[in-house]
Amino acid sequence: MTNTDRTLPKWLTYSAAFFLCFFLERCILNRFPLWGALPMLAPLTAAAVGFLEGAFPGSVFGLAAGLFSALALGPGHARLIWCNTLIGLFCGATVNKAIGRTFHGYLLCAGGSLAFLEGLELLLRLFFDDQAAGPVLSMAGAEGLYSFLFSPLVYLLFWHIYRRFRSDLEF
Repeated sequence: MTNTDRTLPKWLTYSAAFFLCFFLERCILNRFPLWGALPMLAPLTAAAVGFLEGAFPGSVFGLAAGLFSALALGPGHARLIWCNTLIGLFCGATVNKAIGRTFHGYLLCAGGSLAFLEGLELLLRLFFDDQAAGPVLSMAGAEGLYSFLFSPLVYLLFWHIYRRFRSDLEF
């Protein structure tokens, strides 16, 4: 089996894993809020693919994941398109330069991507929705922490896919 023969099944499996995480997020975890917050797994999937595959594949996967999330969640979620793209890009760029492909490195990327997303959400709500800072900050912190609790599971799922479809040149 050549390297190009493994490309399509690998990305189809990544897509199936994303749909599994999105289903888990929207249909199962939606029923169990923690401190009134719901987790977001789509940015974690973009971070995982960017972390494992690199900057360009991570950004393309983040773009596709963000586009699907924005279309599935409806109006008001268009920022997920470019946020997930940037998350995949930056997680892929930092892994080669700064942190390496370790589990702790992924946790750092996942935490940074959730902090970026929640910080953006905080700024948008404070400046455009004219809400008080205290409740918005506590909700953003709870949502980020609740999402971060699932980052080891997301990493484990995508790491197994990555290990399954590695080429002999990457060993």
